[in-house]
Amino acid sequence: MASDYARLLKQDFADLTAAADSWRQVSQAMDGAFDRHRTKVTGPLHASWEGDDAKAALTFLEDIETRIHVVRSESMTLAKSIDTVRFRMEQAQTDLRNAVRSAEAEGFLVNDSGSVGEALCEVDVPEADAQQKLARMKHFQEAVDTAVLDARQASDDGDKALSELRGDILDRTNTHMAAESAADSRQAMKDLGVQGPQIPKDPKDAADWWKGLDDASRQEYAAMYPEQIGKANGLPSTVRDDANRLALDQELNFVSGSDQSIPGIPEHRHNLEVLKAELDKRDGATGNKKLYLLDFDGFEDGKTVIAMGNPDTADNVGVQVPGTATTMDSTGGQLARMDKLQRSAGRADPSANTSMVYWLGYDAPEIPVAEAPNLAVAGTGRADAAAPDLRDFTHGLRASHEGPDRAHMTVLGHSYGATVVGDADAGGNGLDADSISVVGSPGMTVGKASDLHVDPRHFYSGLADDDPISNAQGLTLGPDPNTQVFGGTRFITDTHGHSGYWDENSESLANQGKIIAGRQPDESLHTPVKM
Repeated sequence: MASDYARLLKQDFADLTAAADSWRQVSQAMDGAFDRHRTKVTGPLHASWEGDDAKAALTFLEDIETRIHVVRSESMTLAKSIDTVRFRMEQAQTDLRNAVRSAEAEGFLVNDSGSVGEALCEVDVPEADAQQKLARMKHFQEAVDTAVLDARQASDDGDKALSELRGDILDRTNTHMAAESAADSRQAMKDLGVQGPQIPKDPKDAADWWKGLDDASRQEYAAMYPEQIGKANGLPSTVRDDANRLALDQELNFVSGSDQSIPGIPEHRHNLEVLKAELDKRDGATGNKKLYLLDFDGFEDGKTVIAMGNPDTADNVGVQVPGTATTMDSTGGQLARMDKLQRSAGRADPSANTSMVYWLGYDAPEIPVAEAPNLAVAGTGRADAAAPDLRDFTHGLRASHEGPDRAHMTVLGHSYGATVVGDADAGGNGLDADSISVVGSPGMTVGKASDLHVDPRHFYSGLADDDPISNAQGLTLGPDPNTQVFGGTRFITDTHGHSGYWDENSESLANQGKIIAGRQPDESLHTPVKM
């Protein structure tokens, strides 16, 4: 039987390369199958079928989607594992061949078992020369042995990593396959010493990093590290959506299998289930009604960022920041508002393509009640915490946008969301927005529009005559942004209360659509300054 040395010296790694390529092709095929199944099968059924039969059938079909996701992830992990072992063994082979060549160049022989010896036994060699020659022979022997040991270690690590990826994960009795698959993948990479993606924090740098990767690396990262890829501002929205949907399935599967008596687990599970249900309802949507999941967090009240229409290819992009008491349970209603704003922008400019983004990337303050007198809504703390994340997000949209023409970006805020928008645009390098539009704002954290980065001529505000938020303006969050002293343009609002700004066939909605489309809204008289 040939020694490890002899096998490594002549090893051909073509079979390993072919095996890795085959598993990568399986993963790619599953990626396409998942998208087709979601958009062509479950999506249309969610939109048109209701009742107990529908629920049972969709549960079965969604289980199939989960299995497709698992095969995609595990296949890519198999490909990466094999590739890593091949690379390490090829490096060991290169080191071995270099050591053998160097030894032979100095007159040593290396036998078939990998032992280094002298070619001829010389006599009457001076002691100093003999010691030097012995040291060189020892050096080459160590190099040969190290190369063989490195190859053996690579093989052992690969065997351990591959043992994590068991086919029984797809057993029909396994209800936690997605979570197990994610854990298996992480452990396999740990066994092989493979680091995850080193994504730059700056969105522009992250975009450049992604563009610099080859297709194989992109596919590996998206399939094996969906959480990191999905949260990375600056990466393409299609990539983030794909990664986040995989991460959502994995996290929901994990939380569902966790001890529900642990504080916070039931709420976490509920938030993820709500988010998945809202996404599932719209899986059959196409064009600018298609949803892109750009971020999510199931903890506490929940956070999510969802685009309606691809912001990377849109002519106009609106980013809506909601206000007080918004939680994951608000997702359906907020998406309905995005739909109304998108259609309103389309009416203002039918020739342009508009994407609307729902940005609940922060912990919105609660409505204070006697049982829970939380006064976060009266302070800037939540806005201060949200501002850097909102800035990173909007700059990420700039970095991921395709084509030579810059999208017209409007950042909109409602209620405390307007305070977040003001805080974010006033700080750092601003939001890089072309316009800002706020409704029902209690204050922008600044004294006047010129304190923002946006051109004051493109700062717009609206306030219903009977919006009770007017009682809070000028107190703790800044002056009323609807006054002439504050600056900017106040647009006509003909709706009522604090949450009527999206009523169909209203001037309030029409004017917001005009702003999103880069048009001038119908102006109203400024609010008199309170004395």
